[in-house]
Amino acid sequence: MRHSCLAIALACVAAQSVFAQDLRPESLKLYGGTYSPDCGNAAAPRVRIAADGLEIASGAHTLRTRTTMDSYTSFGAAPTSPVPEGYRVEFLGDDFSLYVFEDAKGLHVPLRDYVPAAEPIVGAKGMGLRYGRCDAR
Repeated sequence: MRHSCLAIALACVAAQSVFAQDLRPESLKLYGGTYSPDCGNAAAPRVRIAADGLEIASGAHTLRTRTTMDSYTSFGAAPTSPVPEGYRVEFLGDDFSLYVFEDAKGLHVPLRDYVPAAEPIVGAKGMGLRYGRCDAR
């Protein structure tokens, strides 16, 4: 019994390592961190991209999912799928994904049209806000 528990624990650790290989450290370095419409306001809604998970939070409401991988080819896989201007990377989670774009103001994560599950957390107004990167790495 003791050996089977150890084997199960080792298998779980090995499985987590396989998932972690799909999340490139350089992607987190370039695009991870906290995004918010008002970085100086601790009460403002925020989006966080990290190795330990993706998070959308506002006040006491939080939506979290495990980060499983990043993808630079989410758009454009089919000839009818044009790549939106400024698209950089998608961080995929078990329950939702976050897309990072870049424009003249810098990196940002849009919620409207990309993360419908965020509306109960940030509200209808919050869905349309620009979530700019707060902490450069």
